[in-house]
Amino acid sequence: MTIYAGIDAGGTLIKIARLGDPGNAAGRGPAGKPALLKFPAARIEDAARWVRANLPEDARIGVTGGRGERLRGLLPEYANFAGVPEFEATAEGAVRIRACDLGEAGKAAERFVLANVGTGTSLHLIDGAERPRLGGIGLGGGTIVGLTGLLCGVRDYDEIARLAPLGDREAVDLTVGQIYAPAEPPIAGDLTAANFARPLPSAAAVRPQDYAAAVVGMVAEIVATVAAQAAALHGASRIVYAGSAYEGNELLRTLTVRFTHMLGRTAEIPPQGPYCGAIGALYAAKESIQDKLKNE
Repeated sequence: MTIYAGIDAGGTLIKIARLGDPGNAAGRGPAGKPALLKFPAARIEDAARWVRANLPEDARIGVTGGRGERLRGLLPEYANFAGVPEFEATAEGAVRIRACDLGEAGKAAERFVLANVGTGTSLHLIDGAERPRLGGIGLGGGTIVGLTGLLCGVRDYDEIARLAPLGDREAVDLTVGQIYAPAEPPIAGDLTAANFARPLPSAAAVRPQDYAAAVVGMVAEIVATVAAQAAALHGASRIVYAGSAYEGNELLRTLTVRFTHMLGRTAEIPPQGPYCGAIGALYAAKESIQDKLKNE
């Protein structure tokens, strides 16, 4: 059986999707779906060792992401690498994930905006075979790690995700309700009027979890706003949020859905979304090999 894999070697994480060899637990995903795993980008050598231990040298591997060439250089014995443009891989992965989750009947021709929130954020319009990139912003999971690290010394993403729901954004942000108090505000009082603008009697009054909540909230609010504007501009009612920033970060997911709905759009955060790039690279490699065989 031919083994296929997709590797998304990004700035923060290296994500791997593997399909094939049902007798091997490392290649077995639920209900025929690809098996998924990840490594921190700083451990790229560990990712290369995993490939050697779990993929035969004749495996068909699609690779994407900014560190893809470096990873390929660590694996010279693997001849069947196929480079896949990052934005193409991300869009293909999102379409594949939705088709798998919704079934072929739900694959639908409905257009949607894809917001890929990884280290930063990239926006794409998915409209059948047309999948143009709409732009991007420099806010994402990297911002959450960087700002929380600067503000309170916590740089581990899992720890930030654990702390953030315990914090109080209003200890850091100036909200609409704070400005209008004691009057009733014209919009939801807990919406941010100005990030990190709350007057404080003492910096000691703010806890690490408050900073974590404020940073996560800022990223969710801005990403949802930009994505909703893109959706309105292109006539899309649905926004699919993917990318590694959502993995394990319940507050980011909750706030993203809330802000998106407030802006008049439907939000969708698929469980496999963090692996869009790897899944897209996997199927791009698989289809390129099949096309090659047909033409021989």
